[in-house]
Amino acid sequence: MRTRDKSLSGNVSMESIRVLCVDDEPDRPHAAAEFLEQADIAIETQRATGASDALECLAETDIDCIVSEYDLPDRDGLALLEAVQADYDDVPFILYTDAGSEAVASEAISAGVSEYVRKGADGDESTTLTDRVVDVVATTRARLERRRQLSAIETAQEGIGILDANGRFVYVNQAYADLYGYDPAEMIGEGWERLYPEGDVATVRDEIIPTVMAEGDWHGETTGLRADGSTFVEAHSLSTTGNGDLICTVQDISGQKERERDLERYETIVEALGDPVYTVDSDGRYAYVNDAYAELTGYEKDEIIGQHISFLIDEASVERGTDGVRSLLSSETETRQQTHETIVKTEDGEQIQCEANISLLPLADGQYRGVAGVVRDITERKERERELEEYETILETIPDEVYTLDAEGYLTKIVPPIDTDLTMTGHEPAALVGEHVSTVMDDDDIATAESVIRDLLCSDDRKRASFEMETIANDGGRTPHENHIAILPSDDGQFRGTVGVLRDITERKKRERELKAQNERLDRFASIVSHDLRNPLNVAQGRLEIAREEYDSEDLEVVAWAHDRMAVLIENLLAVAREPTPDPDTAPVDLATVAENCWRHVETTEATLRLETDAIVRADRTRFKQLLENLIRNAVEHSSASPASHTQQDGPDHDGRGVTVTIGELDDERGHGFYVEDDGPGIPADERDRVFESGYSSANNGTGLGLAIVAEVAKAHGWTVAVTDGADGGARFEFTGVDRADRGRAGGGE
Repeated sequence: MRTRDKSLSGNVSMESIRVLCVDDEPDRPHAAAEFLEQADIAIETQRATGASDALECLAETDIDCIVSEYDLPDRDGLALLEAVQADYDDVPFILYTDAGSEAVASEAISAGVSEYVRKGADGDESTTLTDRVVDVVATTRARLERRRQLSAIETAQEGIGILDANGRFVYVNQAYADLYGYDPAEMIGEGWERLYPEGDVATVRDEIIPTVMAEGDWHGETTGLRADGSTFVEAHSLSTTGNGDLICTVQDISGQKERERDLERYETIVEALGDPVYTVDSDGRYAYVNDAYAELTGYEKDEIIGQHISFLIDEASVERGTDGVRSLLSSETETRQQTHETIVKTEDGEQIQCEANISLLPLADGQYRGVAGVVRDITERKERERELEEYETILETIPDEVYTLDAEGYLTKIVPPIDTDLTMTGHEPAALVGEHVSTVMDDDDIATAESVIRDLLCSDDRKRASFEMETIANDGGRTPHENHIAILPSDDGQFRGTVGVLRDITERKKRERELKAQNERLDRFASIVSHDLRNPLNVAQGRLEIAREEYDSEDLEVVAWAHDRMAVLIENLLAVAREPTPDPDTAPVDLATVAENCWRHVETTEATLRLETDAIVRADRTRFKQLLENLIRNAVEHSSASPASHTQQDGPDHDGRGVTVTIGELDDERGHGFYVEDDGPGIPADERDRVFESGYSSANNGTGLGLAIVAEVAKAHGWTVAVTDGADGGARFEFTGVDRADRGRAGGGE
């Protein structure tokens, strides 16, 4: 089975298509599967040999489409079609064969096959087959989605109907039909006019429907006419679809309207039950206060009623309230409610910041009778507003950029760094608000951010996270940033978006590069100490031993002491150079690409590299290259050394110049991994536990560092490394516990 991770064409959704390809020869590649796997769309294929195998696969796997040969070992393709239709009638079936004729095609179409594709037909056969698969799957998915939607509509409690462009019903659910006193079948094909009194038909036809066509929807109240001639008040909504149909929803609100008339004089108070409520007459005197209002002020209710509102409200608040009443009485506005801030004076002299919502009492013969008001203590809210202003001031004074994104990834607010009116990308903040974050971030960084957000949403403990990214300026330039993000708070548990703080890390990245260069210089220094100083010292020590055999001199003892001192100094210098390195900075890398790059950087003489992997692993690219280079160098050097110069076992008969190094992937009970293997002399079993020790070498000219570095790099990544025999008698190094990554995210080696 192969999967091509690409988007679909046409009307098929982004979800991949799973195709079962049925043929009659298990050992020969199936042409249909190969065509579909090579298509530039997301198609996943499975193969079955014969009808029985195909039916077994259908029972175990969700399949979107079947592509079958006509000639099968156990029954023909039409017999398989009949079996599929019996138990899997929603799975489209394409007959794909070169064994048919017009008679076969006719029989297939009569049997209900979704498509019939002949091999070797004119045109691009692979494109034809792919297009047919895409078309039948798209049609099937659309039909199933339509069925699901209709099922949901049918069980809805509100009445739902669909009318075509001619105003005739093509569908009504049971609730819709019951509302008007009909059976659903009676309404299909009928016009909407029969559902409204004669006097309202013109209003619906000439006012409501044109509004829907012009604006896309309409909602309001209309009068419905039942089959028995009775009428009712309905809450009525209309909206258009892409094909010109009208979707109509109705609810009977007659009882609600009746209650509204009964409760008209109390509606402003009912809207705010539990809050302090009062009414003021046309002279501005309290006519009613509830217990909550009296409790807020500290007075008894009878101490308030009859008093002018200035008794409890300061002069500025009285003026704001008077302006609100004038606005409500004005014929220029249809507003029924006004809100303003007010100060309520309590019995003990405290002044409470409140929000007053006032509405006119029902007029009597057109005369103003006063207002009803609901007040809320907003002291805490005002305090939060002040705190918010303080936070905003803080944000405006920090050297970093702050932004917020909604749940869909669109920028909702940007606060540039202090002392600048432009964002870090050179845009005006207002110009970016409403834009998608992809305007300033590339796809890889967006994918990283989405992964971090998912982790935060799934974690009960982590509240924030950070990652490195690059911003894309308006001139195309890129700047490295550290993005600190957190999830925006939500009262209903729904994801509302994120807030982020961008910190320019250009200087830090520069320091990192400098540190890397410094470490590289330190590595070179360690190499000089290890190779260029140790080797001459070893020569001198050897010659000293020869001299001691011929001469007995105190001067030679001094020379021996100097040699020992130099050896200690070298070890100390190496210890300093080998300070622990930071945790690896892992990223997806292509194992084969990095290996090829390492091969070019090692003196391999006539050696051969064989790659048997296309794995993408997560690793620190620099340290991973060091690991592979050391393993390649170890294989080449030890294979080309003479038997007397090392302790490795003799392998195949070669002089080392033609050694083959193989790099492949592992996937067993130990987990994912890879191996590096050669066909050289190999490593004796009793020495395999020592090969990773610093200073150990089986070659006279070896440094004893290469495999020790390999072990350290593996340990830093959390990998396990083991030494075993190669397939051809050489040495094989196996690395397990290696994390895999998606191919789309991998980078090559430099």
